[in-house]
Amino acid sequence: MDQGLAALLGAFVGVVGTTASAVVAGRYLRQQARDQAHIDHARWRREIRQEAYAAALVPISEAREVARQAYRALVQEQAEVDVAGLLGQLDKLIRTIQASCARLYLEGPQEVAAAGEAVLTALRVVDNNLVTWKQSRASSPESRAAEYIERHTVKAADLADSINGFANKASKALDATG
Repeated sequence: MDQGLAALLGAFVGVVGTTASAVVAGRYLRQQARDQAHIDHARWRREIRQEAYAAALVPISEAREVARQAYRALVQEQAEVDVAGLLGQLDKLIRTIQASCARLYLEGPQEVAAAGEAVLTALRVVDNNLVTWKQSRASSPESRAAEYIERHTVKAADLADSINGFANKASKALDATG
């Protein structure tokens, strides 16, 4: 074989090899960029969800404490405690939680949003029982406190279960998207 043909053949093999290497490297880099974008997006979604879950959990915890204070005041029939004020505060917190639940539907997943709604429903039941108890205490001298205490105990336990369910589902959702 003559030297010119060998040089031409060597140059051709070099061009083909370089081109093939560039194509393979380009595909690899594009895939790597896609993978990194997916990881970054998942991290961003997790942070957004974490904020949404915390934005719901904080007023839920506050509402639970306000409900406890109202309950204690009704049980002990404390005149110095403003039960109406506590119930008004509880109502405001329920509206805040309701707004937070709307955000849960946006951020998902559906199980977390449903758990948030379950907390909201349980909290409304507790609130309704406390309001009814307060009104009955004011309207009738003979107190049916034992009935309200029993009902509140059951409903407060349901509320605690729903809060734990929400926290567990939120935690699992965060672990799944991380």
